[in-house]
Amino acid sequence: MQVDRQQLMDEGYNILHNVVPPDQLQPLRNSIEHMVNRKKELSEQRRTPDQPPGGEWAASGQPRLAFAADCDRESANAIEFLLHENTLGVAQQLMDTEDVVPHNLACICSATAGETGPATWHRDIGPGEPAPLRGMISNMQHHGPSYLQWNIALYDDSVFWIVPGSHRRVNTNEENQQLSENASVPLPGGMPVELNAGDGVVYTHLLLHWGSYYSSKMRRTLHPGYRPFRFPSFPNVHWRHWEPGFYHYLSDPARTQFETWDTLFFTELDLVAKIFHAIVNKDVDAFHAGLEQLHPSPHGRMVSIVMLSKLSRALYRLKHTDTSPNSLWGNGRDILYLGTRFTPEQTEGLWNRFGALDKKLKTSDTEDHPGFQRSISPYDSDNMPVDFEVADFIVSWDNA
Repeated sequence: MQVDRQQLMDEGYNILHNVVPPDQLQPLRNSIEHMVNRKKELSEQRRTPDQPPGGEWAASGQPRLAFAADCDRESANAIEFLLHENTLGVAQQLMDTEDVVPHNLACICSATAGETGPATWHRDIGPGEPAPLRGMISNMQHHGPSYLQWNIALYDDSVFWIVPGSHRRVNTNEENQQLSENASVPLPGGMPVELNAGDGVVYTHLLLHWGSYYSSKMRRTLHPGYRPFRFPSFPNVHWRHWEPGFYHYLSDPARTQFETWDTLFFTELDLVAKIFHAIVNKDVDAFHAGLEQLHPSPHGRMVSIVMLSKLSRALYRLKHTDTSPNSLWGNGRDILYLGTRFTPEQTEGLWNRFGALDKKLKTSDTEDHPGFQRSISPYDSDNMPVDFEVADFIVSWDNA
């Protein structure tokens, strides 16, 4: 599969034809439909009185499959396709590294209810989450993409729109005005991505994009995401949405890959725990050693510290609130694992160490941030803190 890395860097996407080899298209369709039918049956059984017949699946305007939870032996080839040279292999080429791992294994489906109207334009980030946009843009410009996601159409699909090049900048004033007035109509410079069955678009999550209209037309669009390990920077998307429980459906080589990837995630969490303990203990040398291992490049380390602050906040909430782990970070399993390394008192001390940075990341008031997920937030969506670098963060520990 020939890719154009420069176009990805400049425009934010690549459109690729025949990502699904013709001889695999119908088997993939069959597997997805098998999962859909199973999911519909479970949804009907779990229906609550306030939901329509069919339950949660029927109520959703954009129902999705999560392969790690929804697959079985008859549909495991859908997961294995996401390890194909045309999917995982393309991500490896565009990220320019071999150590690329699935972050998400999903499929977007048409709604049972038929037409459900347009979604809203957004980037797949929240305001200041996991770091301000300019910081993540700078990291991509210096190190290449550290997260890529796909739409791979199993049936002709023209729902998806993008604003090429928007991943290299913050919103324009014109965009913000339109997004504030109506975030569900075409933006200036926006374009539809026309995919024939088997085609795919791979793009950075920093790109402004839009689900233009959800009609009754059959839609089965694979939506995987990928992140690297042993990368020059801590990836913008460093969590995952899958956890083991489906390995026994896979071929031996695929199972071995996932077991190896599971180990990589836990090894990274072990490193994060070392960095957090260094911060709690104010061990500057151990902190520098851990940060250099997590983010080897000398550029953009402050962006990674910001992302660590968000993880520290999730860890604090795990130990001090009743919030579900699944809503705190990734799949829930990983934050629970990280939590075993800390007492409640240590997580409180850790979060206090990030207090000065967290204050600098916020604006004066909670405000709307058009074009971001969960747009109402007190955090600055665009800008990294001014005059606050790694050394200043270390100094701030004494004032926590």
